[in-house]
Amino acid sequence: MRKNKGSFAVYVVLRLIVLACAVGSLAFDNYEAFFLCLLTLVLFLVPTFIEVNFSISIPETLEVVIALFIFAAEILGELLHFYTIFPFWDALLHTFNGFLAAAIGLALVSILNRSDRIAFSLSPFFCVVVAFCFSMAIGVLWEFFEFSMDFFLGTDMPVSYTHLTLPTN
Repeated sequence: MRKNKGSFAVYVVLRLIVLACAVGSLAFDNYEAFFLCLLTLVLFLVPTFIEVNFSISIPETLEVVIALFIFAAEILGELLHFYTIFPFWDALLHTFNGFLAAAIGLALVSILNRSDRIAFSLSPFFCVVVAFCFSMAIGVLWEFFEFSMDFFLGTDMPVSYTHLTLPTN
């Protein structure tokens, strides 16, 4: 990422903002927000961890988009309460996550197609189908996770469809 100065600048600025939020959280004894900041910093390291440990080269643009998504979900959404301030925030992030998951799925298929260790070549149509299915699977798994957290731990994870109401008798 240090090769591209723009990508590196975005990554550094996001980390500095998260660190400032962490310091502010500690100053106001908000330990939940502090640990959310720590979680965000750890999540920022996931693409690098994958690149180093699995010898997979993630495109810089995809790394920046992933970092921006993590920042939007954790810092803006949770810490700065964008989920409650902007009613569309959760739906926006879910939509963006669908495209992001599809891009990751397409990148994985592309990496497999270019690999010398794996002997197969996929057609462009099949690559798009795999990316779409990967995106849908990630979305379904996330919804299972949200439901499980709400049901078993009593959390209140953001709900995209807060305007829907159940009919009453």
